Amino acid sequence: MIEVRYDDGRWRLLARLRERALVLMKPLLDHGLNPIVYGSVARGDVDEESDVDVFIPFPTSTAMVELYLSEAGVRVRDRILVQATPGHVPKAYLVIDDYTSVSLPLLRMTGDEAGFYKLAGQLSYEELRRGLRVPGMNKELMLIIPTPEGHIELPVERSIEEAASILGIDPKILRNRVRVLKKRREHGRTGVYREITIPQEKSFEQVLDELIDRDPALRRRIRTTGR
Repeated sequence: MIEVRYDDGRWRLLARLRERALVLMKPLLDHGLNPIVYGSVARGDVDEESDVDVFIPFPTSTAMVELYLSEAGVRVRDRILVQATPGHVPKAYLVIDDYTSVSLPLLRMTGDEAGFYKLAGQLSYEELRRGLRVPGMNKELMLIIPTPEGHIELPVERSIEEAASILGIDPKILRNRVRVLKKRREHGRTGVYREITIPQEKSFEQVLDELIDRDPALRRRIRTTGR
């Protein structure tokens, strides 16, 4: 177990990143989309390279999401369709800058896929506004448990069941995630199966339909999980 105490600079950085997340989440919340922020901003263990990752946990019109952000003065720099593996749900990423994005699934997610966000640590707008912090696993397979002074780090692999209990998720989801991250590290693979920049004249949904027409794996997924 490692105890980490935050200095004033780290607390100020966390406050700035959380304020940025609130600005992105508010117009989405106002239109009933119930966004979450996940990862280090939700846990608290931020550094200068931390991303602000806002996520809408269900498929919805990407054009409307972009409109809601635009009306709030948020400009989308890039529109990127990302699919981690042939079997994973394709996601739309509305990239604001190098460290800030809003994403959403383009198809209905499986339970395991939805569980990833709780595994990483997630907060609703109201929870974030109240200053809550939640436990979650980072990319180094450490369980981050917030404390009033900072956080405690525990190796997840030491006790999958205990870590899953703290996170409130199915141990199977945690085991699968640990396995995937370990495999990526062992083989040096950090890329994704599919990454497509969406041209301005097309929507995410149009590009997805084109992919479905020629990708049997996507069609099988839709038959299983629905659209």
